[in-house]
Amino acid sequence: MAVTIKDIESCIGCGACVKTCPCDVFRLVADTKKTTIAYPEECQVCGMCSIYCPEGVLIVTPDKVVKPITAYM
Repeated sequence: MAVTIKDIESCIGCGACVKTCPCDVFRLVADTKKTTIAYPEECQVCGMCSIYCPEGVLIVTPDKVVKPITAYM
């Protein structure tokens, strides 16, 4: 998994990760108002979630290698 939750107790439920993730990886849990990684396989390791998280709840690690799609191979 490329993105992990470092400290879920620090999550304030602001939804920054949900709003900034270009791959729709996150969801906010309705009853706790905390983030969850709903689709970890969709993470493209861009790091937007960890950059915009005001509490530093998320960690992105380069566990996954993403090859760019180009016309030249």
